[in-house]
Amino acid sequence: MQRLVIALVTLIGLTGAAVVAAYLLIFSAATDRAAALAPATSAVYVNVYLQPSTGQQMNLAGLIGRLPGFADEASLDEKVDQVVENLLGDTGIDYRTQVKPWLGDQVAIAAWPKADDPTQAETAILIGVSDRELAEAAAADLAEQSGTTFETETYQDVDLHVADGGSYAFVDDMLAVGSTVEAVRTVVDVAGGAASLADRADFVAAMDRLPADHLASAFADLTTVADATGMEQPLDNYTTASAALIAEEDGLRISGSAPFDTGSAAPSARDRFALGSEPSSLPDWMPEDTIAEAVVFGLRQTLEDAEAAIGATPEGEQVTSTLDSLRAIAAFGLGVDLDADVLPLFDREVGIAITGFDGDLPSGQLLLRPDDPDAAADAVGRIADRLSTIGGSRSTEDHDGIEITVLSIPDTVDVAYAVTDGILILGFSPGDVIAALDAHGGGASVGDTDAYRRAFDVAGTRAGAEAFVNIGPVVDLAGDQVELPADARDILGQVGAFALTLPSGENQIEFHAALTIDDAASPN
Repeated sequence: MQRLVIALVTLIGLTGAAVVAAYLLIFSAATDRAAALAPATSAVYVNVYLQPSTGQQMNLAGLIGRLPGFADEASLDEKVDQVVENLLGDTGIDYRTQVKPWLGDQVAIAAWPKADDPTQAETAILIGVSDRELAEAAAADLAEQSGTTFETETYQDVDLHVADGGSYAFVDDMLAVGSTVEAVRTVVDVAGGAASLADRADFVAAMDRLPADHLASAFADLTTVADATGMEQPLDNYTTASAALIAEEDGLRISGSAPFDTGSAAPSARDRFALGSEPSSLPDWMPEDTIAEAVVFGLRQTLEDAEAAIGATPEGEQVTSTLDSLRAIAAFGLGVDLDADVLPLFDREVGIAITGFDGDLPSGQLLLRPDDPDAAADAVGRIADRLSTIGGSRSTEDHDGIEITVLSIPDTVDVAYAVTDGILILGFSPGDVIAALDAHGGGASVGDTDAYRRAFDVAGTRAGAEAFVNIGPVVDLAGDQVELPADARDILGQVGAFALTLPSGENQIEFHAALTIDDAASPN
């Protein structure tokens, strides 16, 4: 009996060890070695794993297998190679013979401000190398093929190959290709002990916020980017941002976040941030045949902050003058006070839905949920009254007890609107307004469609600003305007929908974008 117990314990132990080992093998994320060679001053860093975890490979292969021409797993690698070959075709590079034999498991790009001019960037591409000898021969062959002459110099015991159009060197088990020789020297310095991006606490924290298992990742030092581009005002409440590309069973997802400094943020910025904690209700008013929609929160505050930021710069004086002229024209020509009558309509939720095109005009709805619906209804009524006194005509019609107002403005367009349940609905025809009323009243809205639900299921959340595009109908709609190759049209036809959501909470704003891939059609 004792031997049996010992045998069972041993078996259980071995089984447990096997399960743990399998889990680590299948689901573990690859190691980002390139970050240890990128300088600590890097403002932007993007990393792609060419050999991700088995779990990610399985999901990605399943998605690719749904696309027309890629269903045969036996030839999947060959077809992927062919796609890469075609993409590199214009460069004269033969991927199969000149790149694939030595290519490692990682490609990354890092960019950082130049020391003598922070508004300009140095860049370096860091490529994993699985066979150094083959890689060196291929690099020499590609240089000769391109007609570029490289001079060789030694720096910190590393051979640098220098040319006017760029330089490269083999550093550890990576090939570093720089925009300048200074960029490559910087990478060599990091390999020799200088501070790297991987040493930065904010980079480590940003990467820790991401799902561990992913195909690619990105990091941005927003403070440095803002300093270099002059975009301090929009980014002054954020320091870093990071994102990851993940293959899910039903589609691809990009998820990321940026910490929000609530302590230093202006009240208007904090208000906008707080609005992102709740999902929008406006998709419930959008018809089920909506092919594209977008919802934003706090648009009024964003516009006012943007105007203030632009006005604070010397270059913004002309923009401010133009806006003041528009205010004057609206006040004297139309009798409309843009600041008092129009901007309050956009202080909470603003949504736009497109169902198609009627000639040159889109069919769909502009949906507004202001903070004060009664005041907004009064403001819209005043605007309608003023437009009626300067040559426009006004009429009303009833739909299930809800009044729809139609404004006809000579030589321009007709506008229809209705106000109900705290929502202002605007369209170019009464039919657009009726479609929104019926979508909400009857429950047949875009939010109830399978395409919408699947897209946001892959995104993983829905709150704050959002966007949705039903790819198939959009491709069909664009078919008469854009000529697409047959294979491209077939592939796009297999793509389901795109969804974007920007929830906020716990002192950070998140962003999740998803692209669903439909199941492959069964052969007849």
